[in-house]
Amino acid sequence: MPENDKHNMNIDPNHDGSVSEETSSAASEEVEETRDASEGNAFLLGIRKIPLKGWLAIVLVLLLLIVAIFVLFNPDFRVRQIHVSGNRRFSTERIIELSDVSSGDHLLQHVSGSWSDKLKLQYGQARENIISSDPYIADAKVYPKYPGQVYIEITERRKVAYVALPDGYAIISEDSVVLEILEGEVPQGIPEIRGLPVRSAQIGEKLDLTSTEGYDICVTILGAILGAEATTDAENDHFDFLAHVICIRYCDNMTTFVDLDIPGVVHTISVKIGSLTTISDDMNWLRYAIISGYFENKTGSVLDMTGKEYILR
Repeated sequence: MPENDKHNMNIDPNHDGSVSEETSSAASEEVEETRDASEGNAFLLGIRKIPLKGWLAIVLVLLLLIVAIFVLFNPDFRVRQIHVSGNRRFSTERIIELSDVSSGDHLLQHVSGSWSDKLKLQYGQARENIISSDPYIADAKVYPKYPGQVYIEITERRKVAYVALPDGYAIISEDSVVLEILEGEVPQGIPEIRGLPVRSAQIGEKLDLTSTEGYDICVTILGAILGAEATTDAENDHFDFLAHVICIRYCDNMTTFVDLDIPGVVHTISVKIGSLTTISDDMNWLRYAIISGYFENKTGSVLDMTGKEYILR
């Protein structure tokens, strides 16, 4: 071997040909660092490749997750108070019991019903539970209100008349629904509707009639009587017009009579109804005439309201 080559070779006389542990460890760390850097670059490259729509989707999912956690675990989304209004016949406790809504329930727990109900956050099933419980309940609205409130708004039916049945009496509401079927004594405080061809009556259903012509006329007159009461000053006028109507009689040839029991008048006054186009004005006048004593000390028993002028015969 040339002498120059010998001088160029720095051979450790104690070297046995193996790599030291320190050298191996340093090499491994360098490889790991290279690998980590490579993976990091790949990750960043992958992030950069995510389109804008993808980022929007990720942000939306995160927001929804945050909202869901907030709604689920926020105590303000738990029922703390239940408010009931519009109930006169039924107690507040009874209405709440029928709704099946309890303190501590989640505000969204009872959202149900049609898609429209769900979109409006209405308690559809609670509403059905209340309405189906009794025919005196015409409608109900049940909905939550943040924080921790539930509102139940009741619309009750009012008994306004009754019709005679072979085995008793059917009490009906303004919308013709049968509220009760009674036997024995004649119902007090509401008039009878006579002359109707009643086929059958079932509680919670409308009267089953063979013809509705006469009934429609009687209901229109009844509505005008109720309307005359509604337009009065309740604080200064306590006269119950409906309670003094004995009956509404439908006769042939589209003729209808209203029989009245008037305070201070010993005999019944029968009112012959004219055109239904002026029935509201007619009933307003009739109520005022009763209160003002128009019929007192008069012998006539039939008030004809079919013409331009009212005539007592």
